[in-house]
Amino acid sequence: MMGEHLIGSSTSVDEKQAWIKKMSAYDHVVGGKLKLKGKALDVKAGGVKKKKKSKHHYDEISQIAIKEGKDENTETSTEEHTENTNEVEELGDEEKRRPSHEDHLTPAERRYIEQKEKIDVRRMAKTADKSHRDRIQGFNEYLANLSEHYDIPKVGPG
Repeated sequence: MMGEHLIGSSTSVDEKQAWIKKMSAYDHVVGGKLKLKGKALDVKAGGVKKKKKSKHHYDEISQIAIKEGKDENTETSTEEHTENTNEVEELGDEEKRRPSHEDHLTPAERRYIEQKEKIDVRRMAKTADKSHRDRIQGFNEYLANLSEHYDIPKVGPG
């Protein structure tokens, strides 16, 4: 419609100039598809390659350290070897249980793990005291004491 209006001889010169000014805002638009910089992703020829995360080799390092310690013990006299075994026995079960990666933990992480273990021990002790029948009976008592606000009220006559 607008094009017919401009082509006709009845339009004024001012209207034509206003039309041209309006269209001049779109004169400097870049056409075509968007081009991205960098290497193009060739999805068909192998897909997008993900970076592999670097793995921490704490366990391997500790095993190597243990092996080196064993090599040194074989070179030392038997007296020193017996002293080392006595020291290990004195450390107790707690030290033996600790994983080798615990050397790399911060003090806060160590405290968190210890606290979590204590809570787990308490929880296990609490559940070990009761039999299955006692637990079911306690649960039923708990349900009986709940208020019945969740029941659907009767609506209407009857």
